[in-house]
Amino acid sequence: MRKESREMKKRSKILISCLMMVILAAAMMTGCSKKEEAKPEPVRNPLTGSEKFDSAAQGIRPVALVVENAPDARPQWGMTDKKYSPDIILQGEVEGGITRTLWFYADYNKLPKKIGPMRSARPPYIKFSELFDAIFIHWGQSSSSSEYKGANTVFKEDKVDHINQMTYKGKVDLYSRDNSRDVSSEHTGILHGDKVADAIKDKKFRTKTKKKATQLQFGKGIRDLSKNTCGKVTLTWSSRSFEDAVWTYNQESGQYETKDFENNLSRENLLILFDKTQYITKSNYHGTGQGVTYCDYKLAGGKAKLISNGTVKDIRWDVNEDNQLELFTLVEKKDSDKDDEDSEPEKKMVSLNPGKTWIGWASSNNGGKVKINPLKEKKSEEKEK
Repeated sequence: MRKESREMKKRSKILISCLMMVILAAAMMTGCSKKEEAKPEPVRNPLTGSEKFDSAAQGIRPVALVVENAPDARPQWGMTDKKYSPDIILQGEVEGGITRTLWFYADYNKLPKKIGPMRSARPPYIKFSELFDAIFIHWGQSSSSSEYKGANTVFKEDKVDHINQMTYKGKVDLYSRDNSRDVSSEHTGILHGDKVADAIKDKKFRTKTKKKATQLQFGKGIRDLSKNTCGKVTLTWSSRSFEDAVWTYNQESGQYETKDFENNLSRENLLILFDKTQYITKSNYHGTGQGVTYCDYKLAGGKAKLISNGTVKDIRWDVNEDNQLELFTLVEKKDSDKDDEDSEPEKKMVSLNPGKTWIGWASSNNGGKVKINPLKEKKSEEKEK
């Protein structure tokens, strides 16, 4: 009897152990199932931080389009397109005191059908597009001379994938002219945005973006950048520019608006970069015997202002060794000795509010300046995006 009792106890222990193992395995399976059911991180537009982005476009290269901004070119076609307004608009000085724009799109499959007036490439714009590994699309280019390195040389030296209307011989009907305005022909060049994807395929460009391309950082919601408010921004490009950029904050929409382009453009973020510039005169321009003076940006980094949600923050910008654009503030190291003169502050990367951005590229050494008018009264509530 005792022997049978011992056998029963032994069997009970084995049964209990097996039962515990089954319960543990079931618990683990349940845990795995819960993890599997967790919602995946949404695919965000890398240039705006928006969740409204086609997952099929994740990891593809952006495009950068040169669009002019001379008075006769306004309003630009496609700039305020209801579906496909540019993700980022870069604006800077080119020559003669005028500015030109470079439009960035994260998904080249979704562009306005009509974009323009398209204009010629300039070296600083090519260099800026390279920070994002963008495919560059333009109509003409500046050419090199003994005293000036033109866009044609930069394209070759940097091996930039680009499409130039002046030399394009692809199978796609990519460019045309719109003569509906009473302006000269240089203000009539049109890019057919819905044909860009086919043109890129036809050119057999690399479509996957480089891992080291610039990755902008975005917060999850709209927030104040600081306690300093900004109701109006006036940017003077340089001492040579003949018109300022002016943006005004609309508290109802939470966006900054401008009439500079004669089309009521609005943006969630304004980013002003002050950079070193050099003016280079090219003699005998197009055989006319006259010279033209180009504004050359150095991408040297420096002071910057980030403006969003009715607030403004002083930051800095730089191009790092991997040719990436960095936006940051400088903070003292916590463990550093205050008496240590060799101690350098650390970079703290800055996040943008989700939304579309206008970048104003101004001169730090040739008269560029910005004026900020604070809001008279700012609404305290924050909006989620």
